[in-house]
Amino acid sequence: MEAKDLTAGPPRRWSESLGGIMWLPRLIDKARAALNGTLGSYLYGQSPMDKGLLDQLGLSHRAFAVIVKNAPDDEAVLAALVAHDAAAVERARAWTQRELPHRHRMFLSIIDYDDGRVGGPKFLWRIANAGGNLFTAIIKALMPSNAVQRAREE
Repeated sequence: MEAKDLTAGPPRRWSESLGGIMWLPRLIDKARAALNGTLGSYLYGQSPMDKGLLDQLGLSHRAFAVIVKNAPDDEAVLAALVAHDAAAVERARAWTQRELPHRHRMFLSIIDYDDGRVGGPKFLWRIANAGGNLFTAIIKALMPSNAVQRAREE
């Protein structure tokens, strides 16, 4: 599967699901882009939402990146997750159905706005996007992730 270039457009929406797990397609897009060097202003290895899902799956960012690197498509990623820990996949599915859209509603609305998925005044979008890009640049500088580099080496 070809990596999505996240310097040119957003990853899949948080509400898209794979195997009943929301956020998973977005996380796959981010991992593939990070491995390919096209992550842009998105976070991989520092995102609290990514970490929430990976905690349910019992995986680190690096371990997930290795799975994605070795999987030819989304279905192979899901099969690898099930093979790793089927109970964890069930936990992740329940977490994304129960907690993700309810507990993180405001954050998900900001992501939708920043990704250009919901409308609003263009000048506000530009301000929000510039602020978001600055925020992620600061996070990347303060908390660099070596998850992808180490996954490339495996």
